[in-house]
Amino acid sequence: MRAKTMTENQMIIDSIRNARNEVEDATRLFNELTDTSAIDYASYNLLAAKTKYSYLIQIAKEKGMSV
Repeated sequence: MRAKTMTENQMIIDSIRNARNEVEDATRLFNELTDTSAIDYASYNLLAAKTKYSYLIQIAKEKGMSV
């Protein structure tokens, strides 16, 4: 049972790292765009990435993990 928990915790940590990278990429894209339609897409993409990251942080905290 302990090994499963470690694996699950590691998966959460990896997901948080990936989500943080997604936020950074989305932020970079948003800051570089000038076309109005592309900016709309980038803003939705950034919001989704931030929401995903926050959700994963919340899950980690609920499991008692320090993030």
